[in-house]
Amino acid sequence: MVLIIFWANSNLYGANDKPQLTLGDKLNIFSDKAYRKNNGRYFEAVGNVVIISQSDTIYGELASLDQDSMMARVEGNVRVITKDMTLYGSHIEYNVATGSAVIKNARILAMDFNLVASELIRLNENEYLAHEAEFTTCKDCAESWSVYGKEIRIRVGDSVAIRHGLYKIKGVDVIYFPYISLPIQAKRKTGLLFPKVTTRLAEGLAFEQPIFIALDKSKDATVSPTFWAKRGYGGDVQYRQRFDDLSWFEMNSRILNDTIYLPGKKNLTPSGEHFFRYFTELETHQQFSSNFGSHIRYTGARDLDMVRDHPSFTDRKIISSDMGLTGFADWRQNYFSIGTNVDYLRNQLAPDSTEFDRSYVQTLPRVTMSSVPYTVVQSDIPMLQHIAVGFEGSATRFHQVKEHEVANLRNTDRISIQPYLMWHMLTAGPISLRTRYTYDQQTYRFPDSDNHKFGKNAGLVKTEVGFTMDKVFGLAFEEKIPIKYIPEKDLKALREKKEQGLTPLKSSDKSNRLVGELDTFESELAKDTIIQVKNSYRHSQEFKFLHHYIPSENEYGNKAFKAQIARNQGWFDYEDAIRSQEFQFGSNTTRTLIPPQNTAEFQWNNTLIRKRPKIFNYLVDDKYLRDNFTYSRIGWFNVSQGYLLNQQVEDNRQNLTRLMVHTGYQTDRWVVNFQEYYFHYERANIFTANFNRTFDYLRLLGAYNYNSFGASNLNTLSTGGQIRPTETLGFAILKDMDLEAKKNIRTIYTLDIMPYNNCWILNLNYRQSLVDSRYSFNILFNFGDDNFAQYRTNYFTVKRQ
Repeated sequence: MVLIIFWANSNLYGANDKPQLTLGDKLNIFSDKAYRKNNGRYFEAVGNVVIISQSDTIYGELASLDQDSMMARVEGNVRVITKDMTLYGSHIEYNVATGSAVIKNARILAMDFNLVASELIRLNENEYLAHEAEFTTCKDCAESWSVYGKEIRIRVGDSVAIRHGLYKIKGVDVIYFPYISLPIQAKRKTGLLFPKVTTRLAEGLAFEQPIFIALDKSKDATVSPTFWAKRGYGGDVQYRQRFDDLSWFEMNSRILNDTIYLPGKKNLTPSGEHFFRYFTELETHQQFSSNFGSHIRYTGARDLDMVRDHPSFTDRKIISSDMGLTGFADWRQNYFSIGTNVDYLRNQLAPDSTEFDRSYVQTLPRVTMSSVPYTVVQSDIPMLQHIAVGFEGSATRFHQVKEHEVANLRNTDRISIQPYLMWHMLTAGPISLRTRYTYDQQTYRFPDSDNHKFGKNAGLVKTEVGFTMDKVFGLAFEEKIPIKYIPEKDLKALREKKEQGLTPLKSSDKSNRLVGELDTFESELAKDTIIQVKNSYRHSQEFKFLHHYIPSENEYGNKAFKAQIARNQGWFDYEDAIRSQEFQFGSNTTRTLIPPQNTAEFQWNNTLIRKRPKIFNYLVDDKYLRDNFTYSRIGWFNVSQGYLLNQQVEDNRQNLTRLMVHTGYQTDRWVVNFQEYYFHYERANIFTANFNRTFDYLRLLGAYNYNSFGASNLNTLSTGGQIRPTETLGFAILKDMDLEAKKNIRTIYTLDIMPYNNCWILNLNYRQSLVDSRYSFNILFNFGDDNFAQYRTNYFTVKRQ
């Protein structure tokens, strides 16, 4: 009788699909068994407990609910599933009314991070507070790296703030942080970035702590306070702003209160005072419309020696031998374009590192205008098949702040115009005949000279007879081959080639992405058919006979300026050259030109082009018919030789102009490029070579530059190699040498450690140059950014300096 009364008062339920307890829309509890006490105000559930409370689902072995306080307690393999993450623990106290909770011995598994804590407090739906916890962004690799914190506050989809944090690698304590904030979102977030540490052998350790500031969706800044050991304190500042998809602004600056540097001082002993130094780069691009845009760039420094003392910061920002303000704007229309550019620059080769070189000639400004060729005649009549006219021109003001070179005129206004006529006479099968006439006129005005005016002009005629031959090898197409028709030995050969990345097979099932991706080749062997891609190749040969001729040439006006440009001592740019003498002076660009006065030139040009079928898309209208192939140039071999006509000389070599040979080969794994200019009479060479070969685990690269002209005297070699013997290790060596001076310009040694878990990358770097030697290390964490993915997956394309 006692047992019957106890069973009745206990209100025992058997397990079924209906909830054991329901409180409106807020709460449903399922379990194997359930008990009610205290007139139903206290509820217990036993066995396979499932509590559904609004957007949360809680699993456990034993649960109790006090309806007066609306507190639920769940024990035994507790699991809480929210809309954002899954929480595990040994015990949870859950407030049904507010959704707050306290979890003992908790663990969080989320898409973006993992966390283990002795106690986890859920403050609301999007905020958690963990005590004595460890945080990491690794997946199933908590011992790879983690941050331990006395207190960790998590804002879901926003950030993780850690107080009294201790950074660990493989369980070993590395660095203590009193406070650190890490993003756990796709959006940018204000907080500390990982510090950077470098060292110079003679200057000691440098420590940089970047702080990222997300101002809004289109603006951010990074402030990096830095301690440079013996040199003192300073830092970097970066500001970025995007106005729209094609308009932006960026500023990069480094400042330093240097305790070593003084202008002209050569040793590294303390100077006894502080010298304020800075380097700044400002750059902006504004695209106001589809046909009007502008670009402005400024680089400046307190002293020119900043480039020597801080090459890791300035190397990527210095693009020439000068620094200063440069900018342009252009307006493009269907038939013409107008542009302007301004340069106000500081010479880096000046002897005084802090003074502005006032003898440097500035361009203030240059206005250009050009047109497309306008068709005058278009017919099928031989000798009158196509005639077109056009023009190019510019107006430039050259200004020198201080007249430093008395012998040369340095302040002038120049107007340059080049109207031209293009006359395509005929095309008969593989033979074509065309000519072009250009009238080249420059007019100068010198405000500071007694004779204010100077002018020069020349008529340039280039006539060309061409003969072209093409030969096509193979046919580009995709072929579906039933798997049953492929012999077993051929399948084995395809497997080996596929593993080497040599066979362009594509799966006919392009939607196998539900759970994951199987091995591509193995999945194709399971299909009824495979798709094999065939390429075709076209070899194009072109023989050209050209005649360069100047029917007229005149110089008039200021005799001092005529002598100045004739001896190549005072050109503002290449347009100042007298056209018949341009090839004799100046840089390699003018030296390699064919003399235009009366010269015959022979060209033999070869090009090998690969034609490859595309993967077409039936959803794009007519793409299969109109846009079904891609073309790429994979090889070339070009030869050019000129000969001066009507020139009576004792040595026939003087009639031969430079010989040009340019050849190269380029594929997915090979890049080889050679260019040679040989000058017969001078017996001089200008030679360049580039080489790049990529294997599965190795990349070799090299570049060689040689110029035997006395003024140039160039003989440099750049070599390097990158090897990735395993997925976790990468080595790189890059070396630049001056063979003429027998000096090492720069050498870089790099070691990269990339664990299998894809959580972080450790980069160790040693850089030795003419001016210093330094060590550095950096750690990249996988927060889902593009830089980390590129470093990991495209290791051979990462740029190093």
